[in-house]
Amino acid sequence: MRYTYLPPSETKRGVLESTSKRVRMIFSVMASPNRIDILRILNNKGPLTYSELKSLAGFKSKKESGKFAYHLRKLLRQSLVALNKGERRYTITNLGKLVLNLARQIEEKSIVESGKMYVRTSHQTIEEFNPHKIIQSLVREANMSLEQATKITEEVENKIYKLSTSYLTSRLIRDCVNNVLLEHGLEEQMNKLVRIGIPIFDLGKKFLHNDDSLRNGINDLITDVSEKVFSDYFANNFQKDILDMHYSGEVHLDAIGHWGIGADTVFVDIEQINKDLNLKGHFLFLPRTTHAHKLNITLPILVSLLQREVSREIVVENIDKIFGDDAIDKISEYFSLSLISSSVSMQYAGSPFITLVLRGNENSERLLQMLNGYLSYIEQVSLPNFGLFITFANSLSNDMLSLLTKIIKLGGRISLSQKSVRSSKGIHKMHQDMGLPIVALHSLSINLPRLAYQSNKDETYFRTKLALLMRPSVSTLLLKKEILLENIRQDILPALSNTIGFPRVGSTSIIVNLTGLDESVHDILGFSKDMGFDIVKKVVKTANDVLLDFGQHNTDKFGVSIINDSSSTRFVDLDSEKFGKLTHDFKSYSQGLVITKKMFDDEDSLSKNLIELDNLMAGGLYVKLLTSDISPQEMVELLQKSIHVIPYFDVFEENRICSICGTRVVSSDVCSVCGSRNIVTFN
Repeated sequence: MRYTYLPPSETKRGVLESTSKRVRMIFSVMASPNRIDILRILNNKGPLTYSELKSLAGFKSKKESGKFAYHLRKLLRQSLVALNKGERRYTITNLGKLVLNLARQIEEKSIVESGKMYVRTSHQTIEEFNPHKIIQSLVREANMSLEQATKITEEVENKIYKLSTSYLTSRLIRDCVNNVLLEHGLEEQMNKLVRIGIPIFDLGKKFLHNDDSLRNGINDLITDVSEKVFSDYFANNFQKDILDMHYSGEVHLDAIGHWGIGADTVFVDIEQINKDLNLKGHFLFLPRTTHAHKLNITLPILVSLLQREVSREIVVENIDKIFGDDAIDKISEYFSLSLISSSVSMQYAGSPFITLVLRGNENSERLLQMLNGYLSYIEQVSLPNFGLFITFANSLSNDMLSLLTKIIKLGGRISLSQKSVRSSKGIHKMHQDMGLPIVALHSLSINLPRLAYQSNKDETYFRTKLALLMRPSVSTLLLKKEILLENIRQDILPALSNTIGFPRVGSTSIIVNLTGLDESVHDILGFSKDMGFDIVKKVVKTANDVLLDFGQHNTDKFGVSIINDSSSTRFVDLDSEKFGKLTHDFKSYSQGLVITKKMFDDEDSLSKNLIELDNLMAGGLYVKLLTSDISPQEMVELLQKSIHVIPYFDVFEENRICSICGTRVVSSDVCSVCGSRNIVTFN
């Protein structure tokens, strides 16, 4: 066999000539816009079949089939596109991506150098200004006719060419379009095109002047910005009459950044979750087991899934079932670890509060073990996002009340109830016998003092105005339900649909909240305390009568509530602006009842009125028992009295935390660990 010897210089020259030829071939490929489009489509869409790629590339007629095949062969020969013969799909190669990137850079550079108007797009590319895209946007987004869109675009184009800016942006062009639309009185069309978000100045302040508002770092900032974006989107797409009622202060849409997305409060049964958990193709980073209690991860999974789809509270029943047949002496440790693991899975400051329901009349040893586990959790976190809701049929032992007192004094969140299950803030589980999920929608509050001011101290007129306002309020919450169901259909809320099975199983509660009932009846309408309670009952009955009519035509449960939300101070501020200097110096309107140790002198009257009012409030009544500034022994005695007198109450103890080191501060104004005076009080 003969071998031909080539000197090293000849070998190198041959390689260079081969490489040069290859480069020329690649540049010849780039010369065709059709071939660049094919590369761009494969880069964006991923692997495609021949027919899919042909259609997306715009070669739809039979006459163009040969032309498409020619371009595709060119790309295949230069290894810019590859064919997976097994799947019969075409894909872009790494070399193809490099060529596509180079083509994009050449295109952008040529536009810049040409002196023409060019745009830095929201897709992070530079493109030549094309007025036809404005026409397309007006027709597609604002539903304008082609003729009208063309006229608007001509005005916009004239404005743009008069600008002295060095470059255009998508935002600047959109702002010009919206200005022209506003000049023509086309406000509705403008609202459809408006860009939503947060001003650069406000975002800069978040970065440069933290002022301790971002306690959880970047996650809080992302949450805050996303809520503003969703609020703007909601304001531009929701019914104008309802938003006018909100802005004027007649009603309050709570947590407006989340209002048009998910549920307010959800009641779930841990046994149902263990039995029906089916994540399908969602949340692939989570364990797929349906026997989660054996790994003690049910609660962390549940929190991780639902925290972004529920705005206010997640109430979990039968929580003791996560331990299965574990030994009693291990429950305390397992429960503490489960709570800590769940806390770690919380990703942002606005996470919903988690309430865990425990049965006080069942296995007392298991309950004590879980209380000790919760105590261990409380000792390790500064601000708990988990609370215990304990139901009981009879009474609780002194040992259990002493343990509850210790938990409360250390900052734990405890609610107690005679039998019925509620959220920690008093929202009623209106389907008490069901083990299926219940979604409660209650993020709308009515400003009762506003109605009282407008009624000229006429109690009948006041109740008439309430009845008239109840109808659009209920209709708004029913619209919220429709938005929720549509979001589930669009797979935006996979946790609600796949984790708890809603709406395939479960029910919905529609609850209208009443803010400032006490001030309306006693201070503004002027009824005495003796007569006032009868008027309160008449007011609530008026609201319930309206709900009764809705309940006859719907399968949902309807009720009114008096619970805490963010409407109280907002209503006061708006009413102060509207009515000037108010007769009464309200800092906030009442939401629920506050009970102190002194009020137990007349136990019979307290118990009777509370039970009557609680029965009228099918949606829920928030009752807060103040325990601050009393000794542990006094608290045990107070709790012992309360559980026999009050159907439900949330124990309230001020939580004072050092904002520098996170240490819980009991009574001093100075942190015992770091010496800081930056003490923050959480209610």
